[in-house]
Amino acid sequence: MLRSFDQLCHPADKGLLVAADHGHATLTGGGTYAMPWHWHDCLMFILPSHGAVELRHEDQRAGTWLSQDRFAVVPSGRAHQTRAGFATHTHVAVYVTDDALQQLDTGIGSLGEFRRRTRVPLLVRRTAAIRALQEISLRNDMGTYGGPTIRQALSSALLMQCIGEVIAGETMPGTSPREHGMALVAELEAFITRHADQDIPLDDLEQRFGISRRHITRLFREGTGLSIGEFQQRARYENACRLLVDTDLPIGEIAFRVGFESGAALARAMRRIGDHSPSDLRNAMARSVKR
Repeated sequence: MLRSFDQLCHPADKGLLVAADHGHATLTGGGTYAMPWHWHDCLMFILPSHGAVELRHEDQRAGTWLSQDRFAVVPSGRAHQTRAGFATHTHVAVYVTDDALQQLDTGIGSLGEFRRRTRVPLLVRRTAAIRALQEISLRNDMGTYGGPTIRQALSSALLMQCIGEVIAGETMPGTSPREHGMALVAELEAFITRHADQDIPLDDLEQRFGISRRHITRLFREGTGLSIGEFQQRARYENACRLLVDTDLPIGEIAFRVGFESGAALARAMRRIGDHSPSDLRNAMARSVKR
């Protein structure tokens, strides 16, 4: 199936289009994204922003994982498919036509090395410059005045930075299944930490990340040495310690805020994890301040 440059510039969901002109376009995607086998009449850069993306192409049908430290380049006419590693992912895809590349070649400088390297799909290290441009280009707080123009300029800058990294940057292998698993664990850790005060059923994690309960629990213990429940208890403990030190809130109120059912439950957890009580921590802090 061909997805032409013109089709890419007019997606069914207009919210996916970041910027587009006659020669290049930038789109974003996320969630439970999956695109079956297809090809483009233009070159594509695909850059994960959050989570991981699996890329398969006609030269490597076994697939390779892209994570936040690398991006992929797929030349025009090369059949490929992509899918999200798990449901919390986001990515940016930048498309550029052969005519636009020819104009750059004429106006800026030879792209001979770029063309040589992109005859086949390849992975390139994503630098801090690309990461910054990618994040800024997706911001939604630009306002109405100048917003589309600014996004187009940022999209062009991202394209040029990607081309530069292909020419001068470091090519990389795809991530291994283990590295992908560790990326999933990092996403789980971040999610659980953000929602440590809430009950998080495994069924909810299964639905959100698109991974079976059994696979999630096994990967998490392998990656952290803790069960998901133990990790959440430690996150609640750390949040409670911060509130005990930084505020004068009653212990029962702190327990409720961080996710414990009572002050007694918080005290039991603190003794188990830190070998001290909430009062011990506050008293120790008070003594250090007096000194």
